[in-house]
Amino acid sequence: MTRYVRNDHLGLVIPYEYLGVDHSYEPDFLVRLASDVTVVLEVKGFEDNQTKAKQDAAKRWVMAVNNWGQLGQWMFPVCRNPLLLDKELDHLLRLCM
Repeated sequence: MTRYVRNDHLGLVIPYEYLGVDHSYEPDFLVRLASDVTVVLEVKGFEDNQTKAKQDAAKRWVMAVNNWGQLGQWMFPVCRNPLLLDKELDHLLRLCM
């Protein structure tokens, strides 16, 4: 990892729909890996149906950004155990090399 930032007042919001109502989802962190891949990182222990809708929207958003190709390569992993975050980031680094 080369750098990271908490997605607080950065303006990165991902639109999604849940139960027919439009919402905005703000992922937890943006991480730039040494391989120049940008990771939209969510740390989430509990998952309900609304959380699943957010994550599905984020996956579609990342796929659209990658297909567009103007902002480099992006990924959207979800860390379900914050104690394992360093191991998960190491795993992502190995995948991107």
